[in-house]
Amino acid sequence: MNNARILVLLVLASLARTSVGLAAEPLSLRGAIEKARARNADLDVARSRLREAVASRAKITTVFLPDIRAVGTYTHNSAEALFDSGAMIVGIAKMLGQSVPAASLPPATYIQKKDTVSAIVQVDQTLFAISPILARKSADLGVDAARITIDAVEREVIFRVMEAFYLAAGLERLVAVAERAMAQADLRIKDASARRYIGAESELPILRARVERSRAAQDLAKAKAARKQVLEMLGTLLGEAPPGSLQAPPEVTTLTQSVEALAEQAVNERPDLRARKQMLASAEASVRESELRWLPMLTLGGLWRYSDTKGFSGLNTLWSVNANLVLPIFDRGARYADTRERREVVSRVRAELEKAERDLRNAVRVAANDLGAAREVLELARVQRGAAARTAEIVTGSHAAGAVTNLEVSEADTNLRLSETTEERERINYQLSLLRLRHAAGASLP
Repeated sequence: MNNARILVLLVLASLARTSVGLAAEPLSLRGAIEKARARNADLDVARSRLREAVASRAKITTVFLPDIRAVGTYTHNSAEALFDSGAMIVGIAKMLGQSVPAASLPPATYIQKKDTVSAIVQVDQTLFAISPILARKSADLGVDAARITIDAVEREVIFRVMEAFYLAAGLERLVAVAERAMAQADLRIKDASARRYIGAESELPILRARVERSRAAQDLAKAKAARKQVLEMLGTLLGEAPPGSLQAPPEVTTLTQSVEALAEQAVNERPDLRARKQMLASAEASVRESELRWLPMLTLGGLWRYSDTKGFSGLNTLWSVNANLVLPIFDRGARYADTRERREVVSRVRAELEKAERDLRNAVRVAANDLGAAREVLELARVQRGAAARTAEIVTGSHAAGAVTNLEVSEADTNLRLSETTEERERINYQLSLLRLRHAAGASLP
């Protein structure tokens, strides 16, 4: 019995370890991007706008569908009207000195009854009209713009995810630097404490090592707080709780084109700019639609009528078919007002497009300058960190031989910690600068 219980506990413990391992699996950059594509709120809004544009376009196509209406009517009149053609015939016959047999006289016909029931079925069909065709073209271009906007929003979301991901990865390296500095300070404290115990050192080296450890602990706390904040932001972009840990992302590759070539690429390939161009084309088509509303329309109509009053025709049901050529002449100035308004919309959209192109070219130049500065600063930081590491190595060896003081050791440790922290920060800045340039230029994101 005890053996069986132990076996069950071992199995449960194994399952618990497995579930914890699965839950703690680090999130990859590709996985983060796929989650953002599926759950990001900005993308949901963009897709909703596309569906709205498609639904709005559907209203235009209804112009060429038949308009069918059926109306049933009950009428109560204050008086009825009866047309007695037989009495008229008898009167005329008497005037002529003739007589008409009563059996041959037609019955009286109701022109209006006190209570009347009628029904009408009417069909109207537009056969040809140029205005709805142009309106549909404008709507099609608007739908295309909304569809391209989804690509633009998705690209922006992916960039923001990658920016947060690379920043979080860099902060993780800063955490490691601070932890190494704390570990080094602990070794210095331990060594200085041992030397003081045997009377070979004063308390001063211990205090210096503790100060250095406190500074490293501050760096660690700041890096962890910043990383937590970035992970919160990443979770918001992914539409879920902040991830626990991240896989190291790949290095961002550099771009070899000139700044002007990158700016031209951005203007031609950025989806947000392509969406603006489609919006301009849609607005221009809308102007043409309003300008050509004076062209004639050809329609076909049909009507079927039933009434319980036969009237002069002697029939309860009647039908008719008509063809109409409608030529708009003056619609109280609505067409002219619409045309002026839509031309102003075209002017605004064109101005916005030109501004977006200028801003984009400037953004590429600024990003390229930032990248150049970040690359130069990173190289200097690497040289500084190499020199600080070599200095710390020499000082440590010399201290063991008694050739340098504890003050020099403490100074070397501080310089090494600061140089490693600076290098990691500049590496973060360089990676983010590369991402921003690729994003601004419309290049593919890694």
